Amino acid sequence: MSKIFTSEDRKQYGLSKLEKYNGIDDECFEGSTDLVEINIPTSIEWIGESCFKECTGLTCVNIPTRVTEIGNGSFKGCSSLVTINIPSTISEIKHECFSGCTSLVYIKIPISIISIGNKCFKNCFKLKKINISTSIKELGNNCFSGCSSLRSIEIPTSISIIPDYCFSYCSSLTLIDIPPSIKELGTGCFDGCTSLTSFTIPTTVTKIGDWCFSGCSSLTSFTVPTTVTKIGSSCFDGCKSLTSFTVPTTVTKIGSDCFSGCTSLTSFTIPTTVTKIGSWCFWGCSSLKYITIPTSVSEIGDSCFFECVSLEYFSVPSSISKLGDFCFKGCTSLESVNIPNSVREIGMMCFGDCSSLTGINIPSSVSRIDPLCFNGCPEKLQKKMMIRELYHDVCGIA
Repeated sequence: MSKIFTSEDRKQYGLSKLEKYNGIDDECFEGSTDLVEINIPTSIEWIGESCFKECTGLTCVNIPTRVTEIGNGSFKGCSSLVTINIPSTISEIKHECFSGCTSLVYIKIPISIISIGNKCFKNCFKLKKINISTSIKELGNNCFSGCSSLRSIEIPTSISIIPDYCFSYCSSLTLIDIPPSIKELGTGCFDGCTSLTSFTIPTTVTKIGDWCFSGCSSLTSFTVPTTVTKIGSSCFDGCKSLTSFTVPTTVTKIGSDCFSGCTSLTSFTIPTTVTKIGSWCFWGCSSLKYITIPTSVSEIGDSCFFECVSLEYFSVPSSISKLGDFCFKGCTSLESVNIPNSVREIGMMCFGDCSSLTGINIPSSVSRIDPLCFNGCPEKLQKKMMIRELYHDVCGIA
C-alpha cells in the first residue's frame, strides 16, 4: 500500500521520516523558502504536483532512480535551483515542472523521456544549454519560452511539430537546427528571438503559424520552400533586418500584419498564386520603394501599405474592386497611382497624408469615394478631385 508523505507529516516530522514513505503529496513543500537542499530517499517513487513549488532557497535536489513520476509544477519557481538530475526511470517531464527556475544553467534530459510538457522550462533565464534526446516525440507549448540565455538547440528527428511559442523570447538564440521531420512551425514558436540572423526551413514543412518569427529583429535572410501552403498572420512582424522576401508559389494568401514593421525590406516578390493580401500587411515597411501586385490578387486589405514612406509608385491590378480604408495612408513619397476600371470603391483616408501625390486617375467605374480619402494630400490635388462632388455624384474626373 502506498504511503504518502503529506504537508502534515512534514510539519510533524520534518524530513526525518521521509524514507518511510514512497510518495510525496501535492504541494507538500510548497513555499518552504528555508529549504536549501534535499536528498530524496530511495523509497520515494513519485513526487506530487507543485511539491516543491516556490521553494526559492532550494539550490540542489537529488532525485533517486526509483522515482517514475514528477508532477505538474513540481519545482516551479525554485529560483535558486542551479542543477537537477532527472533519472532514467521517468518517461515524461510534466507541465511547468521547472518553469521559473531562473538560476538553472544546464539540464540533461535522459533517453527515457518521450515528452516535455507545456511551459516546462519557461523563463529559465540562465539556462544556456539543454540536451534533447532522440527519444522525445513531443514538446509542449511555451516549453522553452523566455529562456533568454539559450544560444543554440538541436531538435531531434523524432519531433514532427514545433509547438506554439516553444522558443519565444529566447533572445540569445542564434542557431537552431530544424530536422527534415518537422511538418509544422506553430504559432509564435520563435517570436522575439532577437539574435536569430538566419533560418532554414526544411522541405517537409507545410505550415508556418501566426507570429512565428514576429520580432526576430536580426533576421536578415529567409527562404520558404514550395512545400509551404500557409504563412500565418503577423508571421514576420517586426523583422527589422529582413531585406528581401519571395513568397512561394504554393501560397494563396498573405495574412494580416504579415510583414508590418519590416523597415529594411526593399524587395518583395508575390507569385500569381496569391489571391488575397491581408490588412496592415506591409504597414511601416519604410524602405519599400516599389512592389508589383499580380492580377491574381482580388483583395488588398485595409491599411495594407500604411506608412510605407519610401513607396513612390503603385499600380492597382485590374482584379481589384475596392481600395480599403487607410490603404496608402502616410505614404509620403507616393507620387503616382494607377487605378484601373475594375475599382468601384475607395475607402476612408485611403490616400490620407500622401503629401507627394500629384498623379492619380479616378476612372468612371468608381461609385464611392470617402470624403476623407485624400485628406492631407496636396491642396491642388484635393481641389482637382473635388472630393465632395465625387462622393455624391462621381463624374469620372481623371
